[in-house]
This record gives sequence, structure tokens and C-alpha cells, in this order.
Amino acid sequence: MKPLFAVREVLLRQGMASASQMAAELKLSVGLVEDMLAYWQCRGAVEPVLVGTHKSCGNRCNSGGCGSCSSAPASPVQAYRWCGVGGRQ
Repeated sequence: MKPLFAVREVLLRQGMASASQMAAELKLSVGLVEDMLAYWQCRGAVEPVLVGTHKSCGNRCNSGGCGSCSSAPASPVQAYRWCGVGGRQ
């Protein structure tokens, strides 16, 4: 399968993924995957999504009692979601 369509298939299968996740799965460079994502984005088939994450306190406390889990968001991660083109969604 050509890499351009492999990127599409990863997004269709996973729903959402970052460029680095796709690059690792497809064994391609992140730069190449970003170029292919830009192509799909220009065609209106892919949309970028910022995914926020929270830092973990390292103690696996789900209560947020230490304050670091609930109050210290990490940098958002740029992910991509397939919106569809040509009937494939």
C-alpha cells in the first residue's frame, strides 16, 4: 500500500492519532507523515485536533489529592482525525 493511503487507513482504523504515532506504526519519518497529513488536510479529509493531557504525580493516585494530577496540564498534543473524502469515512 502506498504511504499516502496507509496514513488514511491508520486514521480510519484508530479514529485519531498523532504524526509520531503514525510514523512509528508505518515505519516512516515524522516529516514524511506530516507532509502526507498536510496533503489530506488541504483536501478537507483530515482535521487537526489538540488533545490535552495531564501530568501524572507518579503515584497512580486517581483522586488528585497531591494537586499535581488535576491542576497541572501538560502541553497539548497535536493529533489528526479523518473527516472523510470521496465517500470514505
